[in-house]
Amino acid sequence: MIGPVHVNTIWMFLAGLIGGFIAMAIGAPLPFMLGGILGAGGFVLWYEHGTERRINKMHPMIRFSAVAVVGTMIGATFSPELVNQLGSYWISGLAVLIFMPLAHVGSYQIMRRVGKYAPRDAYFGAMPGGLIEAVLMGEKMGADVRVLTVQHFVRIIVVVMSVPFLFLIITGEVVGSASGMVLSAHAYDVWDILAIFAIAAVGMQVGRLLRVPAGHMMGPLLICMVLQTTGVTEINDPPWLLKAGQYILGVGLGAQFSGLSRAMLVKGMGMGLLTVAYMLSLSFGFAYLLRPLVHADLSALFISFAPGGVTEMSLIALSLNLSPVAVALHHLVRIVAAVWIGGRFATYMFGAPEKR
Repeated sequence: MIGPVHVNTIWMFLAGLIGGFIAMAIGAPLPFMLGGILGAGGFVLWYEHGTERRINKMHPMIRFSAVAVVGTMIGATFSPELVNQLGSYWISGLAVLIFMPLAHVGSYQIMRRVGKYAPRDAYFGAMPGGLIEAVLMGEKMGADVRVLTVQHFVRIIVVVMSVPFLFLIITGEVVGSASGMVLSAHAYDVWDILAIFAIAAVGMQVGRLLRVPAGHMMGPLLICMVLQTTGVTEINDPPWLLKAGQYILGVGLGAQFSGLSRAMLVKGMGMGLLTVAYMLSLSFGFAYLLRPLVHADLSALFISFAPGGVTEMSLIALSLNLSPVAVALHHLVRIVAAVWIGGRFATYMFGAPEKR
């Protein structure tokens, strides 16, 4: 017999699914992840409001498996064409390594001085390195996952929604919805699905054995990226599998709203707006300074630095008829730098990760 807690957990998953379909219907980017967070998180806040009730959170292995699959599919967006373009973007690629600490330190100071966040929460909440990576790393280091989820959720929403409006204001161009686009135009088959699952399974173990920060994602991503860029594999991502991965991740993160007060949510939104405004201004400054030095226009460079994530920024690049490969290259450097450098500096600041 299913107990009350399990029934309400099922309702949480259903709320996340409904949120995903609504987000997809309105053309939101990463609809099943963002919609899953909103739907599941909204249900959790409603269910727990004014009571001592708590929702059962998702089993970690389910979440880690979804992370590995998503990481593999992100790695599959890279191709031998990317290697041929490396020489054209080395200056802006190196500039990302300068952009990263400036974006991180500035956002950290905003969260510490204005938001009065604890050092760990401010550090991982300010990381411009992706929602999944920062939350996983912060969780291991003892940061408040609820704070991190709110901050990175707001960052993704504000960046992805504001960039098209900025282009509309500055250039008059209307950016199409990114939600209906895919990075691969080729049909997938059963071998693509099997390859994704195999790389995800192996990559999870490799990331764990090598103790790579956020290894459940970075292990599969890097393995798949190497296989793709060397021509060993040519994987085509099934759109439904990416949506399924987004959905599981979204609901899992939405469940982290358990115990979150409305005051914490409102505060997170305020901090998110301030830090995103700072990072987007910094992104535009880097793009403007690099324009004479790199064979890319201001729009492509701005999207390459905007801290919205490799997948959603690549999709926006497609909407603007810009090179998604060039944009993805810069965001890969950003994510790897955030995970490797940010993770190791976090160990220096806060000590070894807490055992859970």
